[in-house]
Amino acid sequence: MIASNTIQFPSKASKKIEPSPRITLSEKNNVWQEKTIKRLEELIRLEIGWDGYQGIAVSLENVLFTLNMLEKICKWNTEAPQIVPGYSGDLQVEWHTLNGDLELHVEKPNKVNAWFWHVKDDSEGEELQLKNDFSKVAEWVKAITESPVAAESAAA
Repeated sequence: MIASNTIQFPSKASKKIEPSPRITLSEKNNVWQEKTIKRLEELIRLEIGWDGYQGIAVSLENVLFTLNMLEKICKWNTEAPQIVPGYSGDLQVEWHTLNGDLELHVEKPNKVNAWFWHVKDDSEGEELQLKNDFSKVAEWVKAITESPVAAESAAA
């Protein structure tokens, strides 16, 4: 007899069943974490050719590096970034707000191209090549995601 919560599979299954990749964090839940983790889990599962060509899934190494990076640059109440896969397993992590734009191209662990533009900046923006020091990016995230009222209060 089979227990009511047990699923019985045919003995001659034609396809190997593998567990879906799951990402877990032991720290408290931040505003950005749930949505970000869900999106990254989707990107790990992409099939070859997801882009209509030969695009591959985002690598687990890039996902873990990106999560570690986000934990360093985001406050608990930072809005989740938009995350877009690249065809070679890379990631584009982006915030586009009324205050400005920030784009982080995670090519691989310790190789990140960062571009930032603030609405009060008359230039074309600032670009950096980063490995593991994301302190400047943390400043940028704060600058574009903090509400103008909060920024004025902090400056006072």
